Amino acid sequence: MMTTLRRTPATRMLLAGLISVCGLLAADTQAQEGDEMEAVTDDGRVVLLRKDHTWEFVEIERGDPANSAVLTVTEVKEMHEACGLQIRLQNNLTHRIRSIVPRFSVYNDKNIEFDTKSQSFTSVKPTRSQYKRLQFNGIGCHEISWVRVHDAARCTIGDVVDMFNETEGQCLSFIYVEPSELINISK
Repeated sequence: MMTTLRRTPATRMLLAGLISVCGLLAADTQAQEGDEMEAVTDDGRVVLLRKDHTWEFVEIERGDPANSAVLTVTEVKEMHEACGLQIRLQNNLTHRIRSIVPRFSVYNDKNIEFDTKSQSFTSVKPTRSQYKRLQFNGIGCHEISWVRVHDAARCTIGDVVDMFNETEGQCLSFIYVEPSELINISK
């Protein structure tokens, strides 16, 4: 699902640099799959760049938190050369989550993936939640531009899906990432 956002002077300036960089990259490698290319801004938003020099933000379908496994950042702890996150998975599905293992990638201020951790959530009954802690060493919380939740390719949820019959992206589709004021996080 794509949504076109208003083109204000601020968004034009933000994307001018992005489009320039992508233009240089595109000049190096000719796009063979059409007239469009996706790029990611420093804050993790996906932008669709077209050959006719137009663009639009791609809004990722978030799902319904009332019928999802809701992932929430509950605490961000700045440590000496490390960043600690406490995350909660609230099961709002009608099935028990036997296991789900999303991956968390942190990006630095240059939008370079710095580190990735997997975190397993197991035996989460409907209406219940589970808390976990993640620690990213070598980068402070203040140095993280965004956290991307992705993959989650291994899951067993009730009789609906298990790790042996899930299709690509199916496990991740059950997760709703709640926006956070503590740290920039999205999937």
